[in-house]
Formats: sequence, structure tokens, C-alpha cells
Amino acid sequence: MAASVLSLGPSSGWLTSFAVLPGTVAYALMATNLLLATRLPVLERLFGPLDRVYVAHRLIGTGIAGLLGLHLVLIPIASEVDRGKSILDNLGVAVPLGVLGALLLFGSIALAMNTKVPYDKWQRVHMATGLAFLVLTAHMASAVSLWFSVAGPLGGLLGFFALLGLTSLIVRVVGKARGGVRYTIVETLRRERGIEIVMQPEGARRIAQQRSGQFVFLTATAGGARETHPFTLTSAEGDGRISILIRPSGDWSSAAQTGLAVADQVRVEGPFGAFTPSPGPDAEQHQVWIAGGAGITPFLSVLRTAQQASDADTAGDPAHGQVELVVAAHDADDMPCWEDLCMYAHKLPWLTVTPAFSARGARLDERAVDRLAAGKPEGTVWYLCGPADLTSMIQHRLQQGSGTRRQVHRELYEWRAVTGRRR
Repeated sequence: MAASVLSLGPSSGWLTSFAVLPGTVAYALMATNLLLATRLPVLERLFGPLDRVYVAHRLIGTGIAGLLGLHLVLIPIASEVDRGKSILDNLGVAVPLGVLGALLLFGSIALAMNTKVPYDKWQRVHMATGLAFLVLTAHMASAVSLWFSVAGPLGGLLGFFALLGLTSLIVRVVGKARGGVRYTIVETLRRERGIEIVMQPEGARRIAQQRSGQFVFLTATAGGARETHPFTLTSAEGDGRISILIRPSGDWSSAAQTGLAVADQVRVEGPFGAFTPSPGPDAEQHQVWIAGGAGITPFLSVLRTAQQASDADTAGDPAHGQVELVVAAHDADDMPCWEDLCMYAHKLPWLTVTPAFSARGARLDERAVDRLAAGKPEGTVWYLCGPADLTSMIQHRLQQGSGTRRQVHRELYEWRAVTGRRR
């Protein structure tokens, strides 16, 4: 694309080429970001786990804002230098459409980055990025002939990204309207500072077979508000029913503690993600799982799957590598399913559960991580799930404090932005 744009230099002027380049790249990235937002299963096969795809989505959005701003600054200068006239001399519809599209995009990105904006309002307003793409597509269509030939290589590239973005936008809007597969809540279980809801499909249609540690998007009504949120599945692999844990971290999730009840109908999309620790006979011989608060959810799914397999195995518990599960919380009343974890540690001979409760003076800080890592054999594999500040610190200490690079798997617990929690 850069070569196609810069090839305009001899005919349109070099400054014009440099002015058009950031605008065309921004447009291509907008189309790409709309594709990344579709949640199509193929995205994980192409680009990796969806939590990381969404991190890329946020970073690309920031880059788009910078490129579009640069384009808006350079275009009027290029027109004056290369053509000797102001773009204001012949406004047409291109300039107003470009300004409107840019304002819509800047506003949407600003709201997305402002974590003080409530999730429900952000979720609705963020759809303005789709409207911005439509407006900027109209801007491009009306302005393109003024700067270069539509039949040239650059015109073909922009046509491709226009088709990609418009198709992705349609897929996302239709997917949002459908909201996923219909499920019914069949059980609600009170958990430490939260509620676990158990769901079963209404008919023959259901989500794809989950792997322990994956997550889904749940669309449900609580407190009069219908919202979509991602939650890690806590159910065992192969269960006909699925379950998730919801802890109060905002208006909707707080309302869900009493607002979701048996017989309520919900929608489920997924499963997604590749944070799938495995304690099976083919897994690594030594593993350490670290869960911060609600970061226990993927490990719950793994342990429930393992417990079911152990109960069904009449020949005895199959061989496993050794797993130490470290749970970080204020105290036992703050750790979801603490009694279940103790039960699994008793029943599964390969599992050790180590509490890191700050109320007991066992805070999981840098020194504690160093002590934990010092006693582990070479080749130990680490799985981290919890608040970003905690898992980031642990990952940093593990990779900094070792002569050899440790194998660390970290789920990107934060979803919306730096302070937006996923569960």
C-alpha cells in the first residue's frame, strides 16, 4: 500500500503522497479492526486467542487515531504546496464527510480509553466506529478521484478494504442482533462474593465443545439492563450444561447477583480462548497455576474435568504431572469455591493448593514470587490468571529472576482497557 501511495509522487506531488499515505493506512486498519471485532472462530486460527486479538484491536484503534490526525493536518498543506490552492476553495462533500468521520472515530476511541465511562454506555457508543467507517468510506469515494486514479493499484487496494470493512460490519451487526445460542438458567449457586449460574441449551443447538479454560460471551438481562459480557466457563469439559461465575464489579454484574434466576433465558457465544492448562498424563511434569481472585475460574473448569475423569476411571487415577495451585485473595471468604478447591486437593493426588491470603500475612508480592520460583525444578510451566497488575508483576519476576527463560502462560484478564475487568 505504501508503494502504491508513494507512486503518486511524480504526478500529484510528493507532499500529496505523504499526506494520502496515513489516511489510506488508517482506512485499511479500520477495516482490519472491524474484522477483528466480528468474533468469528476463524480469527483465533489466524491470529491467536481472542483475548490477544482484542488487545491488538485496542492498539490498532490508537494507531488509527494518530494516522488519521496526521492525514487531516497534511492534506490541506499538500493542497497548498502541490496545487497552489486551498481545499476550502472547493469543499464539495468530501471535506465535511472526512471531518465528520474523523470526529466520530476520535470520540469513540476517546470514550473507549476512558474507563470512567460505564460499560453499558461504552458498549453502545463504541458501535460509532462502524458509523465512522461508513462515513469515511463515503468520504473516500467522493475524494478519491481528486487525488489518484480509481483504476490504479491504490484504488484496487482501497476497494478491497472497503469490501472487507463493510462485510465485517454487517457480520458484526447481524451477530450482535442474534446474540448467540439460546440457553436457559437451570441453577444458581451462591459463591464467595459472587454467583455461579448453570445453563443448558433450549434445543438441539448448543455452543461448540469447550476446552477447560475457555470463555464465552453471555448476553442477559439483569436490573433491567440487557448487556453482553465475557465470562470464563467453570463447567467441566463434555458437560451438557455450562456454568460461569459472576462477581460484582459494576452495575450490571452487581444486579446479576439477584437479577438472574432459574428459567431466565440468555444467549451464549463461544467458546473462545487458548488459556487451557492441562494436568493430564501427556502434560508437563511440573506446573504452577496462580489464580488471583476470580482468576480461579479457568482452573475450576480444569479441576472439575479432572475430577470427573478420576471418578470414571475404575483402574485408578491416571498418571499426572505435579501441579501446585496458588490462590491469591484477601482470605478464604474472598476466594470463589475455596471449599471445592480444598476438596480437589484432597482427592487428586497430583494437586497441591497453596493459599496466599493477605489477611494471614501471605501476600503474593515480589519476594513471595521469588521464593516460590526458587524451589521449582527446571522445566516447570507457569499458568497465570487474575488482575493485570498481579499477573504482570509475576510474569516479570519469573522472567527476570531466571538464567533460563521460563515458560509462562498468562491469560489477559483485563478486557476493555487497563482497569476494565473481564469477569
